Amino acid sequence: MLSVNAIWEKRNLGVNTIETTFEENDESQIVKLYLCELKTEYSVLRIPSYRTDLLPIVQAMGYTYVEDMIYAVNYLNEISRTPSQERLYKAIKVDTMDEKDFEILYQEINKGIFDSDRIYIDPYFSHEIAKKRYINWIMDELKTGTEFLKYIYKNDTIGFFALKELENGCYTSFLGGIYKEYRKGGIGSVIKVPEEVKKRGGKRVSSNVSSNNIMQVKSLIMNGYRPESILHTFIKHFN
Repeated sequence: MLSVNAIWEKRNLGVNTIETTFEENDESQIVKLYLCELKTEYSVLRIPSYRTDLLPIVQAMGYTYVEDMIYAVNYLNEISRTPSQERLYKAIKVDTMDEKDFEILYQEINKGIFDSDRIYIDPYFSHEIAKKRYINWIMDELKTGTEFLKYIYKNDTIGFFALKELENGCYTSFLGGIYKEYRKGGIGSVIKVPEEVKKRGGKRVSSNVSSNNIMQVKSLIMNGYRPESILHTFIKHFN
């Protein structure tokens, strides 16, 4: 198992947080003992979908299911689009975000662009905390050199995405979205991340998406992403 003291969440959420990911060879009795001895204010468990034997254990110990995290990979293969989809795809441009673009992004976050993740839907946390957490996350990523790019359609900035090289041409785009005002008419299904990775000489790009956001799941698949693994996510608050 991998256990992480998520110290950054103390700033974001105001609680001590332990995030634990169980692995293939973790014995159920060891998992049970670990959970009995776990001391924190907020616990997040991630369980591989094939470890169904662990589900009764964590539920019996008071954990609540909140989402599946789907790990998907795009190997930059060409995909087919209808003529109308191709026209829309080509009409949307990508450029590097500037200071004004980040101001727009933070405004969109405060409007609730991210409203399906485990923090936003948890009644223990306010929506304001959930929104601030995303802003803090983006600011932290900027300090580490992560690229942030914007989508442009008819001279309007309509969305954004983050892009980071992990190693040897393997990229991740862990955050992004189309702003709410522009999600109609098929624009929300356009993802140009693979094209940008190709421009940088990359080999592939990965993304994680919550099962709570079915529209994004559909968009990833439409744009050539292939789901490769699923983690069930459970949470528990210790009062």
